[in-house]
Amino acid sequence: MKRLIEVTQDDINNGTTADCHNCAVALALRREYKTNNVDVWVEGGDPILRVNDDDLNLDSFMESDVLDFIDLYDSYNKINSDYKGREHKIPKPFTLEVVE
Repeated sequence: MKRLIEVTQDDINNGTTADCHNCAVALALRREYKTNNVDVWVEGGDPILRVNDDDLNLDSFMESDVLDFIDLYDSYNKINSDYKGREHKIPKPFTLEVVE
């Protein structure tokens, strides 16, 4: 069974870059699973999403999407909103698919 989790614009705006407990993906996981016990990081080129000490399973195509989002999000500077001509450098909301 797949669980669809929306990483929203509010998650992007309210998350903290380079923070495995408070990044945009972590905020979406907190909301979906109704817990504060979440971690999001990259290890050995693989995204690790952990909720309540359990690793979530992602399809291989979703792993690539999550890695791309994390890379873009962590380099995103919300304070400097001058991205004219570089809109491709702004993280966008997406749907995370978790295999349960």
